[in-house]
Amino acid sequence: MKIPTVGIPAYPKEIERFWWRKSSERWPDAGEQKVLNLLRTEIVKQSDLFNKQRSFSPSSYGSRDTSILAYGNFFFPRTWRQLEFVLTEILDFREWRFPRQGVLRILDLGSGSGAAGLSALHLLRKKDIEIPLELKAVDYSGKSLSLMRNLHRDMRDLWTSTKLSTERRDLRSSLSAKNKENYDLIILSSSFNEISSNLELEDAAERILKIVERLKPSGFLIIIEPALRELGNCLHQATALAAERGKIQIHGPYFNGLPCPLPSMDSPYHSHEVRDGLPTETCRKLNFPLGLNLKDLKFSFTTLSGKEPSKFEESTSVLRIVSPVSKRKGLHFFIGIAADGKEYVYEIQSRDMLKEERKSVELLQRGDILEIERSQGIGGKQRIRIPNVSAIRTLFAPR
Repeated sequence: MKIPTVGIPAYPKEIERFWWRKSSERWPDAGEQKVLNLLRTEIVKQSDLFNKQRSFSPSSYGSRDTSILAYGNFFFPRTWRQLEFVLTEILDFREWRFPRQGVLRILDLGSGSGAAGLSALHLLRKKDIEIPLELKAVDYSGKSLSLMRNLHRDMRDLWTSTKLSTERRDLRSSLSAKNKENYDLIILSSSFNEISSNLELEDAAERILKIVERLKPSGFLIIIEPALRELGNCLHQATALAAERGKIQIHGPYFNGLPCPLPSMDSPYHSHEVRDGLPTETCRKLNFPLGLNLKDLKFSFTTLSGKEPSKFEESTSVLRIVSPVSKRKGLHFFIGIAADGKEYVYEIQSRDMLKEERKSVELLQRGDILEIERSQGIGGKQRIRIPNVSAIRTLFAPR
């Protein structure tokens, strides 16, 4: 069992230093601890705003220097890393046929200060994709867009031969753009819930279809949302409705164009990833008295495209893990959504495992994609026995 199947680039130290420098310049007479405390107060407010209240206005984020700097130092690296996981999946597992010539165009809707869009530029260059890249960023915060332009300009070595343009626009009132350019990649990172707030599912699906109009036939739409059950369920239900109308096909997180089954089930789990957080040194300093969970990186996502999704046998063999790996009385087990679109409990007897085999099973993460050989249904139809560790093949396990 190979872990990882693909590596995720480290968050650039240059960007960590950029945000701290901007914070020090904002309060030039304050020492390090004073700056940390000023940012901590705002981080607590933003954490509640992002994870509990989910109620936004231009004054709640993006109009105040302190809020932008707190986001840049603390949340920006996490948003950056979320995009890396999803974009790596469509590059390495979902067979994205991006253009080999000409210009690869990216649209970041609700970009903020650029964590997702700039992460995409950086990752594509790390993947040795050498064609010119153009990023268009749209957000309601002029200050955030200004900082994004500064960051793109100051860190050119991280994304050589790329262009950035920005547009200030409130997407909640208008998705219509000034131009009719089509894009190879469109990103909405924690912004779909804002532009679809208080909408019925049918209207949220229409928002997705409106965005898809700007997508090239072989392009991909990535939507990433916080790992809250209500937001994740809304995302997957709206995605399913949009796909039913025939203009777009679901590629992820599951298989064969099938929607997430969890919103319609009485399951203790909801669809989200849990990856390694790998916080920056600045994040750890800021978090020292706060005690927020930096160990785990949690998020929901979906990927869509006009092209046909990859085909897998509609059986229990291929699956995505949607739960922690748990242990009980000689068993390791986890929940997976299989290529037939259904939820199953996968279990493997651990009493005869070698130490290294046990460790490899426990290293599996929520979001990993596996293929099981020689699996057997046991008891109820929803329980699958894995014969041994050698029967597990990791198809996608990024780290």
